[in-house]
Amino acid sequence: MSQKSRHSDTESLARAQTVSSPENPAHVQGQETYGIVTVEEDAVSVNDTETQAEGVIRTSTRLSLRNASKIEILTFVSIGVVNFAGFATYSIISPFFPNEAIQRGASQTVVGVIFGCYAVIAFLSGTVFGKYVAVIGSRFMLIMGIFVTGCASILFGFLDYMEGTTFVVFCIAIRTTEALGVSAYATASTTILTHAFPNDVAKVMGILEIFTGVGMMAGPPIGGLLYKIGGFRLPFLSMGGLMLSCGVIVWILVPPQADEREGEQKSGQLWKLLKIPTVILTCGIVVVMAAAMSYLDPILQPFLEDQFSLSPTTIGLIFLLRSAVYTLLAPLWGWLADKKSASRIMTSGGMVTFAVSCVLIGPSPLLTEYAHVLPKSLWVIIVGQVVMAVAFGAYVPVYNELLWATRDAGFEENIATYGVVSGLIYSCFAIGEFVGPTVSSALAQQFGLPWTSTAFGGLALFYTAVMVVFYVYDSCKRSKRKSIRQSSEEGKPLLQC
Repeated sequence: MSQKSRHSDTESLARAQTVSSPENPAHVQGQETYGIVTVEEDAVSVNDTETQAEGVIRTSTRLSLRNASKIEILTFVSIGVVNFAGFATYSIISPFFPNEAIQRGASQTVVGVIFGCYAVIAFLSGTVFGKYVAVIGSRFMLIMGIFVTGCASILFGFLDYMEGTTFVVFCIAIRTTEALGVSAYATASTTILTHAFPNDVAKVMGILEIFTGVGMMAGPPIGGLLYKIGGFRLPFLSMGGLMLSCGVIVWILVPPQADEREGEQKSGQLWKLLKIPTVILTCGIVVVMAAAMSYLDPILQPFLEDQFSLSPTTIGLIFLLRSAVYTLLAPLWGWLADKKSASRIMTSGGMVTFAVSCVLIGPSPLLTEYAHVLPKSLWVIIVGQVVMAVAFGAYVPVYNELLWATRDAGFEENIATYGVVSGLIYSCFAIGEFVGPTVSSALAQQFGLPWTSTAFGGLALFYTAVMVVFYVYDSCKRSKRKSIRQSSEEGKPLLQC
């Protein structure tokens, strides 16, 4: 090796050691990796000990899907299959369980509690699992969450032998256990994928939504078919077995993660994260979008049946249309959301688009009775469903928005940080999934679906206004900081405000 080459390597190693020192946070500009240094467009995570041990320069292959290794691709596909199986397991009960529960002595209100307890437990457990994912171990949490979900589904099948209060109590207990399992594996899977593809987070999540959407769409018809073939037990036993099989696949294919190394097993800084204004605003977006995705679930079917005399099959196809459009567009939204300049435009535009879809579904009395610009026709509602599916793209950038906020705040880019972000998003989504159907059911009972949908559209517009004001303020604040930094570097006197 030449003297010049040895000198270059020495300088590179020194740079890596300097970056990782306590006095210098692990954030530098560049496109190289020193030892076990993982470099992104804006940030680098440095491991001091392993850098000194290896003393070599190599290019990172862990930054994007394009450069992903076979192990990383297998990890992604395995988690995608788990998402499909998990959401299919979650949704199989909708075609037959409510009637079965009522026949076994549960009231309509109690059926709602059985469904609603899932979201409550998901909200409470999401932040806890996110905070301690690196302590527990992301791979261990992923596998155990899958197995708990599968076992809970199988146990649900044995409720066939129960009636009355016993049936209700065990329903709530098993549903709660299932929610804990799903919360664990969902938080862990998002954490693992974020750590594996830090530069393509939105793309990865967008593609993952294909598995999620297909699972949600396939669950009800699969559940109905299995129920017809084998009664109450078969759907739960079949999907539980599928989840357990997925757990074995993940155990074999997903390799040990970075948090299994010494020094990486620490909890995330949840309270520090919640002090960041951008994080609070983005959490609000997640809640609003989750409510938007779920508020029609309990009220659209009775409305369509009453107003247009549609059959359950036709109503199911209308719901399927919304899910299918969103599933097809999710990868496109993910590709756009990875561009920082497009992220906030997508979020604001998506919220406005959602408000438009709300006034089309019903349609809103503001357009039919006051402005007289739309008829009370089924085709208007169908168009509204399609527009709503397009609007759901506003949800995709939230992962990146939170990650950018943590980087700006000086958080370390490690499993602990990714875990607390993933858990926070999951918890906020659970809040929206609980609030949406609950509020819409109460409003629809009092005012009807058209005014209820209009109210949700108004909520979206209000929150969009809040977002735009904050984005303008944040942009001005960043520009001011940049000007001050440039003036300081050039030695110019700073203007006093």
